[in-house]
Amino acid sequence: MKQGKGEIMATLNDIAEACGVSKATVSRVLNEDPEFSVAEETREKILSTAAEMNYEMGKKRRYANIRRKLEREEEQKQTPGISRAMKIGILAYGFPRSNMDNGYYEVIINSVMGELKRLNPAMQMEFHYVHQAVYEQLTGLDALFIMGKFSVDPENELVKAIPYKVIVDYPAPEQAFDSVQVDFKEVVYRAMNYLRQNTDGTVGFVGAEDHLTRLADGKQFPCKDTRLEFYERYCQETGLDASENVWITEWFGAEDGYQLTKKIIEEGHLPKGLLYASDELALGGYRALSEKGIQVGKDISVVSIDNLPYTSYLTPPLTTVALNMPLLGRTAAMALDSQLKGRDYPLTFFTPVELIKRESCVKKA
Repeated sequence: MKQGKGEIMATLNDIAEACGVSKATVSRVLNEDPEFSVAEETREKILSTAAEMNYEMGKKRRYANIRRKLEREEEQKQTPGISRAMKIGILAYGFPRSNMDNGYYEVIINSVMGELKRLNPAMQMEFHYVHQAVYEQLTGLDALFIMGKFSVDPENELVKAIPYKVIVDYPAPEQAFDSVQVDFKEVVYRAMNYLRQNTDGTVGFVGAEDHLTRLADGKQFPCKDTRLEFYERYCQETGLDASENVWITEWFGAEDGYQLTKKIIEEGHLPKGLLYASDELALGGYRALSEKGIQVGKDISVVSIDNLPYTSYLTPPLTTVALNMPLLGRTAAMALDSQLKGRDYPLTFFTPVELIKRESCVKKA
């Protein structure tokens, strides 16, 4: 570098050496030669290096402008369109104050956070849990993740004021913004096909009421679970009688599964196969069956839905359809990221599922 008045001045050679290119390339890029073609990555590297080295060419002041331009671009990378930390709301009923979701949404939320930080390492982000399911709690958010079944008015002014929105595990109202969902038809049909292959007799369904939360006032209302809808559709399409083989409880917890399975056994209605709508219901069912001396995998076939971590440690290990909660979270984060990068139309994503075959089904001879 050359010694100037009280400072060290970079030369074209210094920049060329730092960038691993020729002096001529540096000169033509800095002089914005319209006839010179160079890879955009190389061009940006040269401009950035020149700015960092405080390179000046005589009285040409455009390099000060280049430095300012690069600084503005860097700020935009940190918070696209926002001059402060991005405030990202997470709305999930009762989370994190209750264990109602049995860890399901916790896994998704942690995956969302991790993937967003991976995709945007320089972006300043503040995550805010929305503790009350009412519109007023959405004030001041730049982005919003809605986890689960919420009745949302897309025309509500507070909702419209949030530029980036993704709903997970439920369709978006009027397809007004992005939705990331599980294809429960595929889930139920895959589970039922496998149960029928490994069961001599009827296959019943043990499920629970689902609940829809109204964002206008935070009230919850029972609604028919999607898994039950597809079980009934499957039976209709395959000629099976679903009317006598469906049992529904209030919640998807282990205690609910235990009490309902115990009732099915005591009433003498136990079928040869059972599809549980959640791993927690199946966990309670295992206990009720064991207490009555009924061996899962030998006397009855059992398949569940979720693939929570403990299912491989049950006796016998539980066959279940994996919903892949981490992938739901990563997909939701990528959906938001593509909105930040300029996509201005809504999309619906369905994540793949997998039948995890273990030892809870009777093997036909």
